[in-house]
Amino acid sequence: MKKRRNSGTSLFLMEMIIIVLFFSVASAVCVQSFVNAHLLDKKTMELNHAVMIAQSFIEVMRGTDGSIDTFLTSFPYAVQDRVEGALAYYDKDFEPCTGDEEGVYAAEMTVLKDNKLKTVTVTVKKTEDDSEIYTLSSTTLVRK
Repeated sequence: MKKRRNSGTSLFLMEMIIIVLFFSVASAVCVQSFVNAHLLDKKTMELNHAVMIAQSFIEVMRGTDGSIDTFLTSFPYAVQDRVEGALAYYDKDFEPCTGDEEGVYAAEMTVLKDNKLKTVTVTVKKTEDDSEIYTLSSTTLVRK
């Protein structure tokens, strides 16, 4: 009878297959975490810009006489939306632009007057799906 001598190559190949599978799973997890980090970075950037825009709009309304005309002087790229409101568009880099066609983001300001209170609300949205990024409201006492 011939004795067959077992070589260690089959065991070595099995180990290599298991190692390759382990590193494949590990690399897939790493790639997924980088993709999630990129998406979170984009959302954070959008939120930061939206907060800055909303704060700027409200500061101009509180720091001046609070009229839409004064607001439009400070933000010449904005347009009057209603009797007491304004709308401004921004491109993908949050640079002001002149319309809905090239605007990726929109900042809408509304002013409500109730007796001696004036409430200014600014909402920053994405124009493609109308999803809200940030809303900021401020109420002041009108002393006239």
